[in-house]
Amino acid sequence: MRAAGRLRKALPAWLGKKQICCVLAGLLLGGIAQAAGAAGTEGAAGELRRPGYGQEEETRQVMVKGLFEEEVPVEIRLAGREYRADEIHHVYQQVLEELPERIRGGNLSLNQVRSDLKLISRMDEYGITLRWESENCELVDSFGAVNAQDVPEGGAEVELRVELTDGRCPEQYVLPVRVVPQRTGARELALEGFVRTVEEADRAQRESEWLKLPDTYNGAALHYREPQESPFPSLAALGVAAAVLLTAKERSDKEKAAKQRENQLLMDYPEVVSKLMIFLGAGMTVRTAWERIAGDYRDMLGSGRRTPRHVYEEMYETCCQMSRGVPEGQAYGEFGRRCGLLPYMKLCSLLEQNRKNGSRNVRELLRAEMTEAFELRKHGARRMGEEAGTRLLLPLFLMLGVVMVMVAVPAMLEFM
Repeated sequence: MRAAGRLRKALPAWLGKKQICCVLAGLLLGGIAQAAGAAGTEGAAGELRRPGYGQEEETRQVMVKGLFEEEVPVEIRLAGREYRADEIHHVYQQVLEELPERIRGGNLSLNQVRSDLKLISRMDEYGITLRWESENCELVDSFGAVNAQDVPEGGAEVELRVELTDGRCPEQYVLPVRVVPQRTGARELALEGFVRTVEEADRAQRESEWLKLPDTYNGAALHYREPQESPFPSLAALGVAAAVLLTAKERSDKEKAAKQRENQLLMDYPEVVSKLMIFLGAGMTVRTAWERIAGDYRDMLGSGRRTPRHVYEEMYETCCQMSRGVPEGQAYGEFGRRCGLLPYMKLCSLLEQNRKNGSRNVRELLRAEMTEAFELRKHGARRMGEEAGTRLLLPLFLMLGVVMVMVAVPAMLEFM
């Protein structure tokens, strides 16, 4: 107990029971893993795996126990695996079967060679080394370069000799190659071969209503569709044009709405001045008359006896401002600025003058303003009529053109 106590005092303060258990568990698992790894590694059963066929020599380190009292590390050199004498010929035959496909490069086959061959020098999966020789280096050299410029139309035969060896038993074989005139590139060559395949399918399916196109070609899956003009550019341009036209329309609508608002304000101006003159003549103050006009408008609008009018909406907004504590003169000034027309600004100036100096001569000023407003209203109505007449000119000309066509076409046909 004393020893345990002294050990506990010697340990750091942060190292508790849980930490000690974790350390012990780690040591135990590490020992188990090391023992299992030592038992399952190569060499534990007295065997080492060689490198594959034709691969280079490798050096392995193994721990040897029994030479001495302790284990000692020993480096062992392992040569690559070699074929037995009874199987090497069979391996060479497998290599020869694969060679035409491996060396044809971009050509359809060794019977139609137009571009360079890919003469490989090593096949690692078999551990075989290849050496090439050509009987006619002017057409095909030992590196696979093809010169098809002066080849006759019928093509030229060339024999390629290849020596296969695994390092011990070399054997030579001959691969016939037919060089044909170079007409097209690899891409055009592939297209030419595909067209020939389709032509063969067409000849075989002449009695069928439909021509079944090949599903695959050279190992690649094929998909077909008839060429159509892509709708993307036109639709994209249509979308851009629609956006531009929509922007122009919104701007035009805003300008049109502003123009209509201005015309409506001008048309309603005489009525507003007339009502103010009547209520002020009855002894009301400017504010009382203003609130009375706005209140009557809201009542009639709520009962459906009046359509919305911009000037009365602005007057009601002015009443709301004054009820919120905005000074009366400031509220009238903002009313004139919101209307944005000179007559309303002049009216607000008269009302402010009346509020400050009393009602002396205000009725005469309002009467003169009302007379001027009616003249302005008649001028505005005349201008609107002229604009409407101008807009009617285009339909009239169109109707005139239709009538002229209806009259002229039968006469011309009768004359002819």
